Amino acid sequence: MTGRRLDYDLLRVLSMIGVVYLHTAAAALRRLGNPLWHFSNLASSLATAAVPLFFMLSGALLLSQPQTARLDILFRRRLPKILVPLLAWSAAVIAVTGALAGPQAALGKIIPLLNTPVLVPYWFLYALVPVYLISPFLKKMADGLTSAQWNYLVVLWFVACIGMGTLRDMAPAGTLKTIVTVHWTLNLNFIGGYLGYFLLGARLARLEKLPRRGVLWAAALTCFAVIAVGTWYASATAGSYSEVFKSYLHLFCAGLACALFLLARSYWEGRESGRAVTLLSGLSFGVYLVHPLAIEFWQRLWLTRITPAVDTIPLHLAYYLAILVSCLLGTLLLMSIKPLCWIFTGQSFASACRECNLFALLRRKEPS
Repeated sequence: MTGRRLDYDLLRVLSMIGVVYLHTAAAALRRLGNPLWHFSNLASSLATAAVPLFFMLSGALLLSQPQTARLDILFRRRLPKILVPLLAWSAAVIAVTGALAGPQAALGKIIPLLNTPVLVPYWFLYALVPVYLISPFLKKMADGLTSAQWNYLVVLWFVACIGMGTLRDMAPAGTLKTIVTVHWTLNLNFIGGYLGYFLLGARLARLEKLPRRGVLWAAALTCFAVIAVGTWYASATAGSYSEVFKSYLHLFCAGLACALFLLARSYWEGRESGRAVTLLSGLSFGVYLVHPLAIEFWQRLWLTRITPAVDTIPLHLAYYLAILVSCLLGTLLLMSIKPLCWIFTGQSFASACRECNLFALLRRKEPS
């Protein structure tokens, strides 16, 4: 197969849709008990797999490419694709903050910039940069591992990092929580957290024999049900919204992400992406970067010009679609302006013209 992979592109598009929904639904999830809360809980329980899938796709792609081992590729291509857009959007947010709230507010975002993103969703890029920094070594390691060693590494992460973390966070205060809380010196930080998802994606991409679809569907639905029902129970018990079952670093989210990744491979591996999927996939990173600002914009506009509250399911869906569509159109326009394409999305203008900007959209379909 010489073109883009349909399974990976579809996962990227669905993850983009999920991430935008997670942040759009934040306000609805804080008002417990009404029909909108239950709808948002179900939708966000499924969307919880979006961020792990982004890390897994990065691992699956980067650790399958020989050039990942090259330091010149890392510093000339890979890191700038993340760092330049991160700095550009951070500068834009700081400038807007200064204009709206004054220089002191802008300074409050600049000083902690190395450890605190200007917008909460940008934490994803802060987590991705260290993984990219060590990706040349991970590539060498990945190429040298046997199948048994790969399995051991994944099991080690699931048990020692994800599994113990899940038990610790869900155990009631007291003796049981003390028993399952691992001392910080025993933590396996070298495969901890989101680095584990990066390696997990590479491992699942290398599986030669996939589990049966029925098993994968059962695993996905079971994890989804546990997340949704667990969130309802934990929130009802606490009297306020609880995200403990939706943690990206818990077993249920990891299990859901694994099942969805393998289902995509099972159904669509070996097929090439069409123009529409390629376009949407190419827009996904830009949409991730722009969607926090779009949510701020629509929150102000919607509540002052359209409805005083987004408190029903139809209004909620319309509000979400307005945000998503505006993100897609805004990113499409940014990627169609040569000086802005690389700065704000990390993608070269030439590749955007082939795949995911207005020029790609208007280009005549090549005869097969």
